[in-house]
Amino acid sequence: MEEVDNIIIHSLRQIGCDIEEEVDSLKSFTTELVIEAAVRCLDVIQPGHGLPHSLPDSMSARFRVGASIAQACKSLGYSGDIGYQTFLYSSESDVRRVFMFLIEKLPKESEKNIVEPTGRIGLLEKSVSETVRKQLASPWLPSYCRRRGIRWRDDGTWSREGCGHNQPFISCNLTVPKTATLKGEQSQAWREYYVHHLPVVTDQVLHPCQLIPSLITLNAKGLLTSSQQAHSLTSNWETARISQRVMESITRNLESCSTEPAPTALHMQGGNNKQRDLNSRFALSEKLQFTKELSSERKSQESGVQSTRPELVTGVERKRGKEEEMELAREEMDRLKERLESLQLDVKKLTAKLSQVVEEETSEERVLKDKEERQIVKKRTYDLLPDADTNLNKLQMLVESSAQKLVSLAAQWEKHRAPLLEKYRDARERNSNRASESQKKVDAVRNLREKGRELGEEVRHKEQLHAQLVTEYEKVTKDINRSAYTRRIMEIIGNICKQKEEIDKVLSDTKELQKEINNLTGRLDRSFTVADELIFRDAKKDETARRAYKLLATLHSDCGELVQMVEETGATIREIRDLEEQIETESVKNVGANLERISADLRQMKQETAALTAQLNAKS
Repeated sequence: MEEVDNIIIHSLRQIGCDIEEEVDSLKSFTTELVIEAAVRCLDVIQPGHGLPHSLPDSMSARFRVGASIAQACKSLGYSGDIGYQTFLYSSESDVRRVFMFLIEKLPKESEKNIVEPTGRIGLLEKSVSETVRKQLASPWLPSYCRRRGIRWRDDGTWSREGCGHNQPFISCNLTVPKTATLKGEQSQAWREYYVHHLPVVTDQVLHPCQLIPSLITLNAKGLLTSSQQAHSLTSNWETARISQRVMESITRNLESCSTEPAPTALHMQGGNNKQRDLNSRFALSEKLQFTKELSSERKSQESGVQSTRPELVTGVERKRGKEEEMELAREEMDRLKERLESLQLDVKKLTAKLSQVVEEETSEERVLKDKEERQIVKKRTYDLLPDADTNLNKLQMLVESSAQKLVSLAAQWEKHRAPLLEKYRDARERNSNRASESQKKVDAVRNLREKGRELGEEVRHKEQLHAQLVTEYEKVTKDINRSAYTRRIMEIIGNICKQKEEIDKVLSDTKELQKEINNLTGRLDRSFTVADELIFRDAKKDETARRAYKLLATLHSDCGELVQMVEETGATIREIRDLEEQIETESVKNVGANLERISADLRQMKQETAALTAQLNAKS
């Protein structure tokens, strides 16, 4: 097993395990080293387990880590007996089986489909993704527990690595080019100042620690200004849009009512309603004018009475007049909407009725046309009735002549049809052949294009793989003696082949011996049967033959007992060998050392349990 252990140790060193040079077998592996090697193998095979590379101090956490590693190995397909004891209280044989399984599951060079980036942008993206992954995998810490980065204090100050002490949140005014300046809306002098003379923001602060607070303050001012401008523009636009919609609706309704036709029998009621609407419009204009006059009179009267507060009274009256005007306009708009909806409903009803009338008229015209055609036929028939015999003879002659014409026309058509049909069939056959040939050529061209595309993709993939292998080859140390490992592997393969040949030879010898034993046993049974029959036949008459028969039976039974004893002896020897192998296996497992380790862990768990119990009692 020395060669196997060396191969396992070499593979573990290649994936990043810190194994000392003095370690040359799995017997020298400690529990911490077994855990680290197993976790690294699992991370290479299937990343994302999130298992620690070292054992925690708590015994319960250790058991959880061991159980998690065992479960991960089972999920990969390990069929042997495995659990937390395999890693915490490991034996050499169990660890060797587990590591052999994990090393077989490691991805080979031919199975690496992911092409490593070689360019500057690809390496930057890879480093950024690795940093983000590590930060996401790291546990959350409060600000006062962080050793690096910005940390906020309870007194409103903050500190950053490199400043050396706590700094208050102090900002200074920063001058930056505005959007209007960048678009060219400012003067040429301002643009030249911003471009050539304005210092950068890092030079405008008095201390480097004031840069971040100053930038935060500048950004907050910009957001506040933009939100206020957007709010004012939105409110003005909404007010203008509402007033424009009201005026357009009133104008449209007035135009539609003023351009309506004269009232008919169907629209008398609508005319009355329109007259009332016009009266209401006149009333509305009078009310508006009267309201304006009243408001002006009130303003003149109240300006004389309350001369101490003219501006307040004028504002209140103006607001009240506007509200009344808006209320009247709103009521008029509601009435116009109701009137418009009723007119639209009437138009829909009349349109539906008109379509129904049109359909009825079309059907009646169709029926009338059919009746007229029938009437013409009947009239012609009635005209022929007075001279029926003569008309029948004429019709018979017409029918016969028409039949003869049809026969002659059919014969002529057949003469012309046969060569045309033959030409059509030849042309169709040539066209189908030409189409099949062109389709074959198109298919061949399409296949060639697809094959060329596949070959191009394969060439690009091979080039990327070649570049990746070149970079990996440059990173690999050149002092590894691969020929020694290859020679050792070939020696192991040769030994295995020799052992296989010897095993086959032993199996063939065993089969031959079994055949000879079976043949001898059959021959012995047949000989005993023949001798038994011969001696038993003579034993009825001769006393000597009777004694010989008894001795033969005794000899046969004694020989059977001897054969049985030999078989039992062989079985006992095999059991002894099995027990010796089991003893050797148990001796390799280091039961004594594992028992001492389990006892120490048990004492530690009892101490942890007692400490936790004491804490609970103290809290209660």
